[in-house]
Amino acid sequence: MRARFSFVILILLFATTMFAKDVYLSIGGSVGKFRTDARIFNPSFDKTITISARYLPVGNTDNSAIVPTTLTVAPRTMAVYDDVVQSLFGGGPALGAVRLTSDDDFVASQRIYADERANRQGGTLGQYVPGLDVTQALTKGVLVQLKSGTTTLGNFRTNWGGVNPNAAVTRIAFKLYDKTNSLAGTTNLDMQPFGVFGPTNIVGFFGNPTSDLSDAWISFESDQPIFMYCSVLDNGSEDPTFVPASGDSGVAPPVVEPPQQKTVTVTARNWEFTVTPSAQLKAGDQVKFIIRAEQDRHGFHLSGPAGQSLISLDSFTGNTPVERTITLPAQGTYTYFCTFSSCGIGHFDMTGEFDVGQGSGPGNGDRYE
Repeated sequence: MRARFSFVILILLFATTMFAKDVYLSIGGSVGKFRTDARIFNPSFDKTITISARYLPVGNTDNSAIVPTTLTVAPRTMAVYDDVVQSLFGGGPALGAVRLTSDDDFVASQRIYADERANRQGGTLGQYVPGLDVTQALTKGVLVQLKSGTTTLGNFRTNWGGVNPNAAVTRIAFKLYDKTNSLAGTTNLDMQPFGVFGPTNIVGFFGNPTSDLSDAWISFESDQPIFMYCSVLDNGSEDPTFVPASGDSGVAPPVVEPPQQKTVTVTARNWEFTVTPSAQLKAGDQVKFIIRAEQDRHGFHLSGPAGQSLISLDSFTGNTPVERTITLPAQGTYTYFCTFSSCGIGHFDMTGEFDVGQGSGPGNGDRYE
């Protein structure tokens, strides 16, 4: 009996949490001639639900402390919030995202439209903004079929923005691609906790690229899941198209960093050489040798593992360095010696060697005499 009672309790707990939702309407508000109407539907046949609503203003500020507004929705009814900023949150003209949380299931959406009542009763058709659960946020994704500039269909602009549904700063890298799929611009953004940015014109955001953006797309990568969207607007009619982000698939190729040139400092003093690499040396590395003598006159010759001559200086003196850049041809032992036989009594002691190869090159500060 006790086991059956525990099972029933678990079922009840699961039933109360299985529809717990954290939903975001990425952008909305009332600015200029644009308006936003929100609708929230309760799909239950037998339960009135309670929802906490938070208005998260744009500006990429920390919205963690936003105080929620509580609303209730009766079974099988739709709550209507025309001009949602005013009707639900009691605010004036503003732009931002809406966060809705509840222990129960619900459906939410918004319509953003241009109020053109002088020409069309009720405004333009507008665009529909879907309510997305936090589990649908993405760490990698794309925004496609974007337009900016004059095309055969008219003149367009694309605004875009995003929401950080995390209680921590989120770092995002963006890439803009033009009609030929060529990279047109890159930028990074740190989004504050529950921060909202946009809507912002993509052209200005990416530094005013000059490539053809009549068909463009944006790729993004974030260290935490986020919501991203674009709004493609016809500059003539103000009719917009809402474009939510789509997730990436497959495995991205590894990022290959360009090789950094390594250096080796060669210093002649007191009839000995001190050879100091800046990093471990490997076959194929391009290496700059910086060679100098602190006193007297010396020469320097470097041979590869096969005995081939790589650097040969007859003589040098003073603290003015001589530079030579070579590519290390193979792994193995490299030898060096002084070529100026009149440098002094220690001339024949000025020899040495070092190894080049996977994991066997000398480290910073190693000394070879």
